[in-house]
Amino acid sequence: MNEHSGRQARRQTNAQRALVGCCILGAICGAGYQLLNDIGGGVSPTMFGIAFAIFAPLLGIASVVYWRNIDEAAREAHKFAWLWGGSVAMLVVLALAFLVGDARLVAWMGERSPSGWVMFGVLSLTTAQMIGYGLVWAGWWLRQR
Repeated sequence: MNEHSGRQARRQTNAQRALVGCCILGAICGAGYQLLNDIGGGVSPTMFGIAFAIFAPLLGIASVVYWRNIDEAAREAHKFAWLWGGSVAMLVVLALAFLVGDARLVAWMGERSPSGWVMFGVLSLTTAQMIGYGLVWAGWWLRQR
């Protein structure tokens, strides 16, 4: 029993390291992309596609390994946080989309192509959901203490 617990703890630690590593790598890539744009260089859409094709499966595998190795309380915390944090954030973004309107967005962000507005909406929604998830997840664990 003790050997099984030790092996599971090692696997969970390795999975957590892989997830954190993917997040750090993503942040580095994002910062590098912005720096390249600032100095006048650019990254082709083909490079984005290649990077996505490489890193998305790795992140998916690390997530599955992590999920299989965490205990029931941690699973419940993730499910609860995603349901309530992500859903409430989605409703807030939906309400803001109707309240702000397109004229205010154009005045605030400037003229953009339709694909630029779609990307802005996707990133805004994803960011809001991750913030909501993080807040509810932290609240779950603080309440459990």
